[in-house]
Amino acid sequence: MYLYQLDCYERAVRTQCAHQQIGVINCYVNLGMQAAKTCKTAAEAKKTYFRIINTLEETMCDPLLSQQWRRHCLRMIKRLTPIIFELVGTKQYKQIVTKINTLAAYFLPPKKQQAAPNSGSENKLKPAPLDQAWRAKKICKTRNSVTA
Repeated sequence: MYLYQLDCYERAVRTQCAHQQIGVINCYVNLGMQAAKTCKTAAEAKKTYFRIINTLEETMCDPLLSQQWRRHCLRMIKRLTPIIFELVGTKQYKQIVTKINTLAAYFLPPKKQQAAPNSGSENKLKPAPLDQAWRAKKICKTRNSVTA
């Protein structure tokens, strides 16, 4: 019963619909945790935990889903990091966390970088280097002509 429900929730997490709420992701993670606890062997439990983490990771990297949905997947992965630490060695744990952080930095840029493309804020913040050099020369010439 758990595996069928887990599979249904996994599909719901991977394919966000307009009527779905973020609670679907929470339900998927909680159901996966319950399924892992009922596993008979440690290997099966480890497989179930990594199934959850891989699903959330792949969903986080899907550009067709909303930013809010993908950011919540990242939050849930971060909540599962203590479990990852218990399942694998320190070296592999650091590799997994580094991979997740790298993917998050690429697929989920900080909100400061998400400015509107037509706002023109980039042009105001970064003037052309040639324009700056021309202005500096003009200021120097006016200063020299006033002092002479």
